[in-house]
Amino acid sequence: MKNFNIKILSIIILITIFIFSCDKSKKENENAPEQNPKQEQYQNDRADAIDADQQSIDEPTLGNLEYLREFNGKYPYEVNLFDHQDFTDRLKDLLGSRYDFLISTWAVEFPIEVNNDIFVASACEAHNCDATNFIIVVDFSSNVMYAGIREEYNVETYSEDGGSIEEVEIWAR
Repeated sequence: MKNFNIKILSIIILITIFIFSCDKSKKENENAPEQNPKQEQYQNDRADAIDADQQSIDEPTLGNLEYLREFNGKYPYEVNLFDHQDFTDRLKDLLGSRYDFLISTWAVEFPIEVNNDIFVASACEAHNCDATNFIIVVDFSSNVMYAGIREEYNVETYSEDGGSIEEVEIWAR
């Protein structure tokens, strides 16, 4: 009985602390001085400027895909390839509206290959590998992404720099 009373008392104390701490933070927010619109705009502009400065500092590594080297020999699903933000952001920019088709049709995967500073991921549509398949290539030496989509034997190739790379050219044949 004594343990039961201690448990009840402990629960009551915890609930009281929780209620008072929530009430205190609410009052602090209510008592905060209101800003005039010009001051608020200045603070927003300043925050944007700081973000822009930080982005320009980080720019050389932004979108850096060097971590893909670690995926050699693994399947894209094993490394959650399309969950890596830098990778998917660049792929979306590269493919535009075709990105959704690639993601929805990408099914039968092949092991990722990394050779001579070149990353290659490829897959095809289930039960239709000959006619519909995909390749994604990253040249680490130039930090350029390339891709190819073959849909019902029609081939489209994509490049971040407007050029081509041998791996995509061979795949496209």
